Amino acid sequence: VMPDPAMLSNFNFAVQIELSGLGGDEGLALGSRKGAFSEVQGLEITLEPVSIREGGYNRGARQLVGKTTNPPLILKRGLSLDPAFWAWVQRCIDGTFPLPYVSGTIRVMQADSSAPDAGVWRFENGIVTKVKSADLNAGNAREVPLEELHIVHEGLSREAT
Repeated sequence: VMPDPAMLSNFNFAVQIELSGLGGDEGLALGSRKGAFSEVQGLEITLEPVSIREGGYNRGARQLVGKTTNPPLILKRGLSLDPAFWAWVQRCIDGTFPLPYVSGTIRVMQADSSAPDAGVWRFENGIVTKVKSADLNAGNAREVPLEELHIVHEGLSREAT
């Protein structure tokens, strides 16, 4: 599903939220679950190394991969006109059980809309931890309504495009 072309006129990234099936996110089913942002931070996967000293192996410690960590996704200078998107944010704020975990896709769009996406990232089981609105200024009609949206999640992966 492609984002509205009007939303992409000023943005390079599109974010689409998907239902998790874990409950608490039913309100999202009513909307398009889309937003557009001009900056995305936190597309990072860190693998913790684990050193194991093995008897009889004298070249040094063996290196294995331990747990994986991901920083929160920070979506900056964005917009979502979808009421379902904001209903999801409100459910996260309310903190009622079950939490409204969602999964999502972040698509990096190319200037040529007929070209394939430059990159696609997926996050799993995310919830909102911070929402920062832009300062409102009546003299600047192009002000961005959403300055930052922070989403913590349980995993990030990059899809082959």
